[in-house]
Amino acid sequence: MMMTLTEMALLNECDEFGGEIHGHGETWRPAKERDPRPSPKPAAPRIFVVDDDADLHLFLQDLGGLGHFRLAGACFNATEALARLPGERPDAVIMDIRLPDMSGIDCTNKLKTIVPELPVIMLTGFPDSRVFFRSLMAGAKGFLVKPVSAQEFLNAVKEVLAGEFALSKQVVPFLVELIRRVGNVTQENRLTRREEEMLACVFEGMQDKEIAATLGIGTATVHTHMHRLFEKLGVHSRQSIIEKYLALDLE
Repeated sequence: MMMTLTEMALLNECDEFGGEIHGHGETWRPAKERDPRPSPKPAAPRIFVVDDDADLHLFLQDLGGLGHFRLAGACFNATEALARLPGERPDAVIMDIRLPDMSGIDCTNKLKTIVPELPVIMLTGFPDSRVFFRSLMAGAKGFLVKPVSAQEFLNAVKEVLAGEFALSKQVVPFLVELIRRVGNVTQENRLTRREEEMLACVFEGMQDKEIAATLGIGTATVHTHMHRLFEKLGVHSRQSIIEKYLALDLE
């Protein structure tokens, strides 16, 4: 139905003063007189846990019961995780590194080839630099060290769902060592600022699309910078960077 000039003028007044019209022929009401309607409560994120510790399962189930997240599923080994997780599609996964049938890092690496966008938070009671950096290279977005408090779990889930990295304070020394080694590489090979940024993204385990989004460049440009970076560092892959400059035995 066509609007009359009067109705169009009234509609303009509504836009100017924040009011609203609910249909043809209805009277305009100022915005301040509207009946407030509660906005729908966002759904709690669905979290999946992969750990052979039954007590941890119960702890996360109780924590999820507080309403901060919902435990969407749980399993005790990597084989079951790889079978179930692609179909479950949770919002995030908490993955223990020491699983009975496979390393949680290897499980994460396989899982990320199937659902690359799925955030994984690694969990370990025995942190070291080798495990930490291997986890990042496998695509993990979080790294927590046992024992983990309820607040640490909640903060980690919130951070990875926001696209950030969630790291325990215990791994700060590993990051300091990383910065020192990257600094040495930069001085010796005269990396450009963009190449330094690329290297930082590599150490954070980012894939090409993530690097492009982070740096605000195209994926083709990422490939070009990556090729030049490999040439300057004398390597042929991202894993080789880790092996050469962080002295990690990844075999």
